[in-house]
Amino acid sequence: MLPEDGATIDRSLPVKPEYHVVPNSAHFAFIAPCSAEETKALPEICADVGAFNRVAFHKERDAAVLAFFRKHLVGK
Repeated sequence: MLPEDGATIDRSLPVKPEYHVVPNSAHFAFIAPCSAEETKALPEICADVGAFNRVAFHKERDAAVLAFFRKHLVGK
């Protein structure tokens, strides 16, 4: 039987997961930055609102993910 919600999953994990909230982000902010052509053709996907900087976010997030994998997976 599958858990019904995220709280049930949380309780069943052996290690407490980390959650990160990304201020000012919207749904499509987690897609890689768009080229100029993509931004023109698909503004609803490529254009971010407010002060969110998709390029900076992805640069920081990618570095953090890589550091996590290097710490926990290298040599295993």
